[in-house]
Amino acid sequence: MRDLLIALLLLAGLVATLRQPWMGAILWIVVSVLNPHLLGFSMATKPVAAAVAGTTILAALIRRADFSIPWRAPLVWFALFTLWMCITYLASGALNENYEMFNKVMKINFMLFVVYGLITTRRQVDYVIWAIAISLCYYGVKGGVFTILTAGAHRVWGPEGTFIGGNNEIALALIICIPLLWYLRFKLENRWLRLGMLAAMPLCGTAALGSHSRGALLALVTMTLFFWIRNRHKGRIGLIILLLAPILLGLMSQGWEERMATIQTYEEDQSAMGRINAWWMAYNLAKANFFGGSFETATQAFFLLYAPDPYVIQGPHSIYFQVLGQHGFVGLFIYLAMWLSTWMACNRIRTQTKNKAEKQDAHLLASMIQVSLLGFAVGGAFLGLAYFDVPYFLMAVVLRLLWLEETEAKADVHSLDKPAVDPVQPG
Repeated sequence: MRDLLIALLLLAGLVATLRQPWMGAILWIVVSVLNPHLLGFSMATKPVAAAVAGTTILAALIRRADFSIPWRAPLVWFALFTLWMCITYLASGALNENYEMFNKVMKINFMLFVVYGLITTRRQVDYVIWAIAISLCYYGVKGGVFTILTAGAHRVWGPEGTFIGGNNEIALALIICIPLLWYLRFKLENRWLRLGMLAAMPLCGTAALGSHSRGALLALVTMTLFFWIRNRHKGRIGLIILLLAPILLGLMSQGWEERMATIQTYEEDQSAMGRINAWWMAYNLAKANFFGGSFETATQAFFLLYAPDPYVIQGPHSIYFQVLGQHGFVGLFIYLAMWLSTWMACNRIRTQTKNKAEKQDAHLLASMIQVSLLGFAVGGAFLGLAYFDVPYFLMAVVLRLLWLEETEAKADVHSLDKPAVDPVQPG
């Protein structure tokens, strides 16, 4: 029954896409983030993502949909990063070993251009935020309730076989989601829906804590502080945080507390030292190889050559060292420039919309995306999620929102520049 319902919903989405191609972009986000086909029993093996991507592209061509890609700095850096990854893949000399991840990343990046090109209106921008937030909120609410019922004794996990399948990964995704829920709360007019959205935020935070991820705890604390700084209602929000924090922490089991305590004694923790060993390997690999090692660097050969301890092999567990080891110092520079320019684009939107009542929602959205990106930047320091698509979707939202604000500002200037025409007087 569940498989049939999921199949019908996906089919309805595909039919809607054939009529309005931009809906295919929304459906792609839902499929990429929520992974609804994995919630069934027989749908997991079906090429759902390929069907959505193919239908969206076909519909856009047939319908000649509104499609535009205004180039701004973040997108230029993103295109350069994509090109550089192609170069590092070819330079690796191990095309077969790296092909699976290379193919996956290129598909994700290509569809990001499609999503960006099809989302052309302010309303569609909000639909993207809804698609991301609700998809992640599903796991957040479920995980939050699970954590409360089990007192944090068991870890929260994401959908198996996805970017966010691990406990650390789902925690970071939920942290990114929380500021988006705050933005959507202000878009709702129904009081009960607003309260429901407000309740979902601490549940997502609880689920992130219930993942037992130490990196997620650091990201959550940092993001909460920045969220408080960026909020106009500092007194009210500060009081809510002071009331919720001890309640949430009090729900956690002793095992959770002991694991979090290892942050201060990381030298004694085997997992933490394994990560540091992998980080040194990535650094040494990038020093020795201009192009890095491409997508698969957690191998015995690389660790024997570049790791302090060649027999402790694990993934990079850091977006920064992941990019550094896989694509070299050039790749890391481009990657950091891409996110820095995205942050600056948010600042431009905030500046253009500041103290404008009619632009309050755009100002809030840019602010909350910055809060989400800060959570990603801090939590990502301990997770290998450099290619996780949600931050890239947020980058596309920022780019489109900036373009919309600039276009509207130019239109206002042109209307002011037009000379007034005196009415023709009867002769």
